[in-house]
Amino acid sequence: MPANQVSPFAIFSWSILGILCIVSLSGNGFIFMVTVLQWHQKRKMSPCDFLLTCLSVSRLLTQLNCMGNYFMYIFNFSVRREMFLFSWIFFNMASLWCASWLSIFYCVKVINFPNSFLLWLKLRIDLLLPRLLGISMVIFVVSSLPSIITFFKYKEPCNQTITPPTIDEVEDRMWISFFPVQITFICINFNVNIVATLLLLISLWRHVRNLRKNGTSVQDLNTRVHLNVMRPLLITLFFYLVFISSLIRIVSDLSQFGSDLSLITEIMLSVFPSGHPIILIWTNPKLKKVAARILNIRQRA
Repeated sequence: MPANQVSPFAIFSWSILGILCIVSLSGNGFIFMVTVLQWHQKRKMSPCDFLLTCLSVSRLLTQLNCMGNYFMYIFNFSVRREMFLFSWIFFNMASLWCASWLSIFYCVKVINFPNSFLLWLKLRIDLLLPRLLGISMVIFVVSSLPSIITFFKYKEPCNQTITPPTIDEVEDRMWISFFPVQITFICINFNVNIVATLLLLISLWRHVRNLRKNGTSVQDLNTRVHLNVMRPLLITLFFYLVFISSLIRIVSDLSQFGSDLSLITEIMLSVFPSGHPIILIWTNPKLKKVAARILNIRQRA
């Protein structure tokens, strides 16, 4: 984009995107390094650390993918950018599933219901999580096959007299082709987080009610654990709402890449992968301890 055509708003928006990119790379890179180093030391990885590692890796790959797409756009590289969009959809969906199963993991570990299924799930959630994550991604990939076939049929018309679509038309068509399966699975993820949050709220309400009946203080350890888990779940729901609304905005408008409206949407899309790792570090005792130690070292230096 020529320098004389760049508006002050565009400069400000690109600056915000750059800051969000740095925050995302730093936060997810920190989670990845901590979990991998502890796995290397202990030679084993807990299910929670496994999900955190998968989440950080998928988000790092998503961020690098976006940076590569921006790089090709700025320097006008005539490369098949749709391949970057394909991988963005896959890595982004992987990160959403990791975030959802992480919420389910926290919820199952904390809630306290006299239910045989939940008791069975509590005992087996550690073994089930990696399998559930793999099954979720397999289902998404299989469900995406019709969209992939539709996209390639559009891209390579049988009639040779038809003018091949431009790069922008190909990208717009790809967004349209993949939007139904994308929004379906994103809504499934969103509903999974809503269910986890509601179960946690019901569990907290029942616990507080029982404490009040017994004349016990409601500020016990179990109550604090419920609240500590509920806060990140509620923030995650907010991030999901922002992400879903921005994705719908992209497909409903398909504004030109680099326009003011497109930049606002890009900022909204970047909020989830940038803000969520900060919440995870803040609420995870192990990550918080390592982060505090690093900050203390920097302050002494």
